[in-house]
Amino acid sequence: MVTVLKIKRFGAFGVFTAAGDELLLGAKHQALMALLVTAENGIRTRAFLENTLWSFAQPEQAKASLRTALSTLRRHIGYEASQLLSANRERVIFNLDHVEMIDDPSKGAFMEGFELPHEAVFADWITEVRKKYRALDVQGQASREATSYQRKYVTSDALLPSIAVLPFAHRTPGEAETSLGSIVAEELSRQLSRSQAFSVMSFLASQHLTSVDLRATEISQFAQVNYLVSGGVCLRGDNLIVQVDLHDAQRETVIWSREFQGSLSNVMMGSSTALRDVTGQIGQTVVGEAIRLVGFKPLSNLDNHTLLMAAIVMMQSTDLERFNKAHEVLTTLMEREAQHPAVLAWAGIWHVIRVQRGLSQDRGRDRLMAENLAETALVQDPAFALAHTLRGMIYSHLTFDFASAEASYDLALRDNPNEALALLMKGATRALQGETAEAIALTEKARRLSPIGPQRYYFDSFAASVNLAARDYERAIELADRSLEDNAVFPSSLSTKAIALQLSGRTKEARDVVVSLLRSTPSFSITQYMEEAACARSALVGDWVGALREAGVPD
Repeated sequence: MVTVLKIKRFGAFGVFTAAGDELLLGAKHQALMALLVTAENGIRTRAFLENTLWSFAQPEQAKASLRTALSTLRRHIGYEASQLLSANRERVIFNLDHVEMIDDPSKGAFMEGFELPHEAVFADWITEVRKKYRALDVQGQASREATSYQRKYVTSDALLPSIAVLPFAHRTPGEAETSLGSIVAEELSRQLSRSQAFSVMSFLASQHLTSVDLRATEISQFAQVNYLVSGGVCLRGDNLIVQVDLHDAQRETVIWSREFQGSLSNVMMGSSTALRDVTGQIGQTVVGEAIRLVGFKPLSNLDNHTLLMAAIVMMQSTDLERFNKAHEVLTTLMEREAQHPAVLAWAGIWHVIRVQRGLSQDRGRDRLMAENLAETALVQDPAFALAHTLRGMIYSHLTFDFASAEASYDLALRDNPNEALALLMKGATRALQGETAEAIALTEKARRLSPIGPQRYYFDSFAASVNLAARDYERAIELADRSLEDNAVFPSSLSTKAIALQLSGRTKEARDVVVSLLRSTPSFSITQYMEEAACARSALVGDWVGALREAGVPD
């Protein structure tokens, strides 16, 4: 993103051009700027600004004062920066994507020494903000650095495809004025955010886009999004019919238009399977487009978010050429974003999966590469959940240090309680320690949160092994089968299914699975399993090795 303005919030408040020249603003204009840059997505209502800055004025006078202040502020900050400031009848919006915050609490309090005489509402507001930042400051320098880093990448980097959900039209006859369309669209925004596959524009900001007459490309430029979701809703009793259109905002094309049905009560409770299906189909479409582009376009011509999405999917592919292509794509990304922890973490996860799939020619080298990438990611962001997850995967699956693995997963979940991969891996680790009830709860939560698309087989495979540890063989077989539907040659799923079948007394079926296992992984043996499988370090190993041997796995 191009920086147009720089704003110093701690110590003496200041507004600067991109070149560093200070812009001289009056007290009311500084206060107005401070209120906008501290708002979520830079959006404040006119009523809030009027009441906070002109609390003693009559309503019409306050409205006129705000209009004048906005006009004067635009003039003072210059033409280019004034394009960041927009307003409609209800809200004032300041586009923060092109604003750099110079935030250093060591320079003093928030807007230190600043006050607006006789404006008690503003005085209360700034007091509360200063309290909030003081509370954050006591958490320590490491936390500040991590937060600063995360904010930098969230606001300035496009490693995830960006998407905005516009309010849906309500098409039920006689109920055109209800807010149902907005409710459904807001819940879909939440579902997309929880998928962790998109950078989702806040719904509050998306609502503003419908109040102005903009084409898709103009919305794309204004909101910096790659995709738009629009549509309509119709209600028949409790049955909700949702018509969804997915747009490529930059090309101004409708990618698809589909209908989904579900229960209105489930939407209101935040548990709509219909909206989960919408989220899944949007994700699969975007993933498919990323794979298609990587397949025929030079990597140097593709956006970062396209490369990362493609790499995450291709590293789960059963095709060896695609798996290796994922490494090439991640290498290209690391050349562009050498210090980005998400890129480093996924590159490390590629090495772990390489070992898990039996593709590594040098297990020790892959472990060292993964360790180095995890450490580098954590240097850049000490709190980054995915980097701690990677470190836990190394401990639990490559060095078999379960206590250290669990500590790493806990650090990941402290940063992001919904980090699906950390939940999955912690569940698998707890199962190996004999805590199967907790393990099942963790892996089921991970599966509910699991990322969109081909990673599902990976989650189902680990959930199968957890149920195997709990001696729920039918459930283990069911989950292993689900995993094998998406990846028919994943060694972990095949071995889990073979063990569960053998321990259930279904020897012939177990032997058939072992034939498939040995066909896909000819090197698989009891010796290799004892050396490389995490379960070999648990109390489960005796029963599992015995089952594999009886099912036909050679020593």
